[in-house]
Amino acid sequence: MADNEETEDKGKGGGILPIINLVLLVLVLAVGGFVAWKLMSMEQPAEEPTAAIEQTEGTEIPEAEDESDAPPVLMDIDNITVNLADTDQSRFLRTKIKLEVRNEEAQAKVTENIVKVNDLIITILSSKKFSEIRTPQGKYELKEDLIYRMNRAVGGKPIKNLYFTDFVSQ
Repeated sequence: MADNEETEDKGKGGGILPIINLVLLVLVLAVGGFVAWKLMSMEQPAEEPTAAIEQTEGTEIPEAEDESDAPPVLMDIDNITVNLADTDQSRFLRTKIKLEVRNEEAQAKVTENIVKVNDLIITILSSKKFSEIRTPQGKYELKEDLIYRMNRAVGGKPIKNLYFTDFVSQ
């Protein structure tokens, strides 16, 4: 009988120990995972360049854009109406654009190339589908694309920004 009582005591006490071990293991893993996540999500400090970059005749470091105290100049682009590239329906876009150029010299440069600029705007707008330009994100991407391409067509970066003052599509 004494042997039976000892085996019963061992069976009762042995069942809670694995549960405690399991709970402790889960807690340790959770705390370790949290610490690792916090360490990984911390911003890494920017590394400073170790050596100074020298400019030679073969390599040129691009100069910063001329940020003079002159206020930017706004230029109007004529009303533009184009058919959109949708194939399922006939849709059109009517827009009016204002260009923000860096200064008077940039305005003269854009004015010299206004035919190129208008052609570029019409070409890009007519290649878009209604679904691409109906969202605010689509309009923002269209602005960025137009600014980039117009600056390339004109030469340099005379155009700082582009504003749609009228934007109607149907």
